[in-house]
Amino acid sequence: MAWQKVKQLFKKILSNPFVKTPLFAIGIVMLSVLVFFTFLHVFTRHGRSFTVPEFSDLHIEKAMEYAKQKKLRLEVTDSVYITTREPGVVIEQNPLPGTYVKANRRVFVTTNAINPMLVEMPDLVGLTLRQAISTLNLEGFKTGILAFTYDIAVNNVLEQHYLGKEIDPNTEIPKGATIDLLLGRGQNNQKTVLPRIIGLTLAEAHNLLLEASLNIGKTSYDATVIDNLDSLQARVYSQYPSPMGETAINFGARVDLWLTQNESRIPVLTNSERSKVDVSDKGEFVEEILE
Repeated sequence: MAWQKVKQLFKKILSNPFVKTPLFAIGIVMLSVLVFFTFLHVFTRHGRSFTVPEFSDLHIEKAMEYAKQKKLRLEVTDSVYITTREPGVVIEQNPLPGTYVKANRRVFVTTNAINPMLVEMPDLVGLTLRQAISTLNLEGFKTGILAFTYDIAVNNVLEQHYLGKEIDPNTEIPKGATIDLLLGRGQNNQKTVLPRIIGLTLAEAHNLLLEASLNIGKTSYDATVIDNLDSLQARVYSQYPSPMGETAINFGARVDLWLTQNESRIPVLTNSERSKVDVSDKGEFVEEILE
């Protein structure tokens, strides 16, 4: 009986339009809020992020399948041609491996072209080394080994080589190819200044050595460098020859490098050591006359 009276009371209250209408409006608002936050939670996948895997060195088809398994979308944005890498493999990616993202995130990759774009070889003969490097970069080529021979034209290009053979201007070769150069070293045993490349990445060290008319020798990595990404981020902690001793070195000499990701292994110059290293001299050469 009591339950029946309660039900009748609620029906009477709810039948009143002054009570029913506000309650109905409040119910709609609460339902809308609930639906909105449920949709927002699903859409943003709150708290469900994961790290991006490494796609480097995977063929693009396998990389696509791997990305699908990881609920990611892979998009090819560019292609280059590197002779030492397998055609069709992933060269670079963005975001980088280890970056936290949510599902369905797009990952942009650069692949090694299967059919490389052919471009004409520029004429570098007669240019200075700095001009030649700039021209090669502009045309999409890479500067390879620097060789030197006795010639009055110091640091000027005498020959240009591709795959071990001299190459004529306007010859079509793959974009991104590596071009070796033969340059003059003077007739009086002129030398170049050895730069200090401690703390630089391998790419930065290579560029600085080229500017100084030098070549990279052996590169060694410590235990902190595991994969390709680590090697790109690693920095030089030791070099041979050392710039703190004899700073004059023969044109084309090779400089061996040791790299790490452990910053504590990278030495910092003291004030006295810094005074011995003239950074402004990088790329310049000195002259030594043999008696």
